Amino acid sequence: MNKIEQVRAKVRELYGRKDPKRDPAADWLYDNHVLVVAQNAHKLAKKYGASEELSEVAALLHDVADAVMARANPSHEAESLTIARRVMAEAGFTAEEIALVVDDAIAYHSCRGDERPKTKEGLVLATADALAHFQTDFYVFAARSLLAGRSLEDFKAWTLQKIDRDLNSKIAFDEEREAVRADYNIIKKLFSR
Repeated sequence: MNKIEQVRAKVRELYGRKDPKRDPAADWLYDNHVLVVAQNAHKLAKKYGASEELSEVAALLHDVADAVMARANPSHEAESLTIARRVMAEAGFTAEEIALVVDDAIAYHSCRGDERPKTKEGLVLATADALAHFQTDFYVFAARSLLAGRSLEDFKAWTLQKIDRDLNSKIAFDEEREAVRADYNIIKKLFSR
């Protein structure tokens, strides 16, 4: 089994354990987010000249702590980085490859504030992640699961902020941004009422 196959198998196994502390939506997230982001990352890497292997590995591991803890846990992001580092090392990736994926691509894929990935693989991951939000029923899922208990006004504000960050900060390639602009406009109109 090569390195990428080992990572795929390990991520599948982590989610398949059904850890009692995992995010309650871990199954949905694995099937409808992680795997979609990985497919997007592979295609985008090929298209924009990034490493297909490292881009896909970053996508598979970007939110891997969902398999062992709730997203609301303040340690979620740090735990994703720790697990990603361990899984990549066990699969035989070099220290440089691990640093590129973990310390750039995964660490900065959310593009909060002034944080942006610096590598092509990081830009691919951020884009792939944002595209998956527009390509799936992520916002319906978020309303039901991630933001349960919040008011409609809070959810609308969160959604409007998230779609703006996804379109304008996370998507690094103009062609990909334009491909989801119609979806963005529909979601924005729906949640601006």
